[in-house]
Amino acid sequence: MSQQTISLKLTQEEVDSLKDILTKNGWKEENINNEYVALRMKNDNGSVCTLYTSMKVVFQGREDFQELIKLVKDSTDNEGKRKVPVEIIPHLGVDEVGKGDYFGPLVVVACFVNDKFLRDIELLGVGDSKKISDNRIRGIYEEIKDYPYYYVSIVNPKEYNRQIKELKNVSILLAKQHSKVIEMGLEDLAEKGIECKEVVIDQFSSRKSRVINELGSLGKKIKFIQFHRGESDIAVACASVIARAIFLQELDKMNEEYYFTFPKGASNVIEAGREFVKKNGVGELENVAKTSFKTTKKVIQDSF
Repeated sequence: MSQQTISLKLTQEEVDSLKDILTKNGWKEENINNEYVALRMKNDNGSVCTLYTSMKVVFQGREDFQELIKLVKDSTDNEGKRKVPVEIIPHLGVDEVGKGDYFGPLVVVACFVNDKFLRDIELLGVGDSKKISDNRIRGIYEEIKDYPYYYVSIVNPKEYNRQIKELKNVSILLAKQHSKVIEMGLEDLAEKGIECKEVVIDQFSSRKSRVINELGSLGKKIKFIQFHRGESDIAVACASVIARAIFLQELDKMNEEYYFTFPKGASNVIEAGREFVKKNGVGELENVAKTSFKTTKKVIQDSF
């Protein structure tokens, strides 16, 4: 990306939020001897943010600053006052990543959120992971990866393929994985004496009974909520971001293991699939791809 320079005028409340938001997102303050500069910060990408005493802020660097600017602008309400986080019911949110990706694992995460955690993450801009760039996902995860109350299940491609052959239904596989991380979370929280009042999931099946039927003993005792666009719930959104970050890490490991660049998604993978099969053989595809996808037939046909 070419050099970007973006400037905008801030309100006093936005100025008050700026340093906290940048710090939460990995920026570091730099000393500068200039009477007209109130704050100067820099990140690891070499980008620079300069806040002037006139309340004008300037972002410079080779990256897209729109998500960061949105965080600054969203930190205040319609009247320009700094937002105060609303209180929430302590609960687990569950989401999965990788379901629609041909290459790489399925990652399912349950994340527990209470008021304290909400206050800690309010400036990170956590939301639906599908709408956040991979670089931002990685950055957010760096800030929250040490949080002790999220629970992960990684189903690598070989295991995913085995389970699909056995279960013959991806919704059942997803239901079992959701139940698994829910039980992991509820058991851990109960052992630590932490109250969890409900579980929220992003509904993935038209049959709500899918997950309910798979819930374990703890899951059956708690209030269970599922609805489409579940990422509007903060705990589901956190689970989504964490799952996406872990999926990206697992894809990085595959890239290193095979000296190959595996594309994300399912629409532009045919050429990569052909190339992989030519280099490693059709049998190895089971270890890197979800071979139940119709894509596999075309990859194999076009490889010989």
